[in-house]
Amino acid sequence: MHLSRYLKFFSFPPDPEYRLLFCTKNSAMALLPEVDCRRLQSGVIPEEYAETLAKLGMVTADPETERREVFTLLDEVNRVDTGLNVSIIPGLACNFACRYCYEGSMKDGRAMGQDTVNQVVSFLKQRYASRGKDRLNLDFYGGEPLLYTGTIKNIATPLKQFVEERGGVFHFSLVTNGSLLTRDAVTELLPAGLYAAKVTVDGPADEHNRLRPFASGKPSFATILANISACADLIRIGFGGNYTSENFPRIPELLDSLSRYGLSPDNLSNVQFHPVMQTTDRYSNPEFTGGCLSVDEPWVADASIAVRREVLQRGYRVPKISPSPCMVDMEDAFVINHDGSLDKCVAMIGHGAYAAGNVWSGFTASNKVYHPGRWQERQECRECAYLPLCFGGCRHMDFQRTGTMNTINCMKTYFDRTLEETVRQDACFQAESE
Repeated sequence: MHLSRYLKFFSFPPDPEYRLLFCTKNSAMALLPEVDCRRLQSGVIPEEYAETLAKLGMVTADPETERREVFTLLDEVNRVDTGLNVSIIPGLACNFACRYCYEGSMKDGRAMGQDTVNQVVSFLKQRYASRGKDRLNLDFYGGEPLLYTGTIKNIATPLKQFVEERGGVFHFSLVTNGSLLTRDAVTELLPAGLYAAKVTVDGPADEHNRLRPFASGKPSFATILANISACADLIRIGFGGNYTSENFPRIPELLDSLSRYGLSPDNLSNVQFHPVMQTTDRYSNPEFTGGCLSVDEPWVADASIAVRREVLQRGYRVPKISPSPCMVDMEDAFVINHDGSLDKCVAMIGHGAYAAGNVWSGFTASNKVYHPGRWQERQECRECAYLPLCFGGCRHMDFQRTGTMNTINCMKTYFDRTLEETVRQDACFQAESE
């Protein structure tokens, strides 16, 4: 047996006589005595741990077979995926004026017409049936999708009936600013298959209201929190937001304010925050600063660790670090824009050169612009222990930084700075919960 090339050894300050093992290809964790870890690293597999370590993927009988399995992981995910996962943008109107919005000047009120709605339904029925799927997951995006509840129902209702008549599972979620997520709105959409919403709040009231006011300039914080509180018992609520290099230390103030609105770890499905991306294309706001163009910026790593720790310390759930394939690499994950065009990344809507087809003609070859599998051509990627967590990094960040998706957004420096502490956070939280 040999050590996995994707195995990392980390210190474990709660008990210095142990070390924490983490496997990047499957997110498996183990806690072993320091003395046994030294034996492992010297090439000796302790007999008493061999079977368990093999089951966890931390040791392997054939390193080259393991390597091939990781290199073909995305192909395997596509092969076994039984779901069709589609983001739909019913329109670009929005009732907010977020300072950093990457859609920026695109938010001019363009919306999906009824003919396009009908064709979207027809296209998804055909795609679902021809691909042999048993789940259809829709995610309505914007603009602000709740400005288009009629369109959402006109798409979701016939698809729900179609999928369920065939014994499949249908549901949809919303990515919403939360200002229109009232109990009445949720109740109206439940029969059409609504099951979850992701709501964005950017810090305590004064900071959020500065970055994400209503289009009129009025504050939005109190409205959003009241709405979440009013419907958290009806659907799953994913709560989170975005932070800049200046304001991430204020996220704890936001977390501490949630209890005043009756929001606890019991009624939020998960809590996750992200750094704002400093977009540079023609749609962005040139006056906004404070975001990142690269995960290599030191503040991004510092903020990621600090914010995640604050969320966990208050008992909220966070997504675990794990292999998370990009939509670009998934055969049955894509975006339908309001005009019926197809994209492979929700952040690339409006960039015509990156369109992947339309709902009338179907998909066209998008490999020339999205460059799936670009990491395979790079030796540094093929040899990297972080490959299963990255696969070349974010395509949109590549585009914003270089104007193309034929580069890689290497995350090695970021993971060198953050992975050990992130894994320790999860291990300690899990131990406290047991």
